[in-house]
Amino acid sequence: MGLVRRNTPPPEETAAPPSADTLLSQLDDPDPELRREAALGLDGSAEAVAPLLDRVAGETEAAVRDAMLTTLAAHDTAQVAEGLAVHLASDDAGLRTAVAETLATMPNSVPALLPRLIDDDDHDVRVMTAMVLADLPHPEAMTWLAVMIREDPHPNVVTAAIDALLPSIGPEHHELLRGAVERFPDDPFLRFTVEAAVK
Repeated sequence: MGLVRRNTPPPEETAAPPSADTLLSQLDDPDPELRREAALGLDGSAEAVAPLLDRVAGETEAAVRDAMLTTLAAHDTAQVAEGLAVHLASDDAGLRTAVAETLATMPNSVPALLPRLIDDDDHDVRVMTAMVLADLPHPEAMTWLAVMIREDPHPNVVTAAIDALLPSIGPEHHELLRGAVERFPDDPFLRFTVEAAVK
């Protein structure tokens, strides 16, 4: 029996990826899944930075906001770091935390902001800064945390800095920690945190 030639259908043409303009327009789509896909699809697009920064605070869906932050963090530029850092003072706890986690992945641009953030008038911003330093892959992160523990005037900030330092605490930090307790002798939570850290 001879071979039967089968007519093989031509391969389907792969659709071209949507343009940056199309993806930017989808950032305002009512469908959150389309907004999320658009935010991720804009990865690497410099022209998307400003529109994404403008929309992060107003985004109501956490998954979409996380996608926006993922795309923004990949740029790791001063523009992105400055644009995100302002949200450390937000009344939206979810936004504050998401931004802090994002800034902690930006070791090129965030260090330049740290002296200002560590001295911010709002102690809640300084607490969030300690959270950033906890995960920031930078050789000076532990040094900045030690400065906060030694010098910050608010016990909540000092406690946050101690929490951030915990994974790296050794005997060489015990004097620093005892000094924090001496500065705030009437704060039981700080004392408990230090005692747990020393143990």
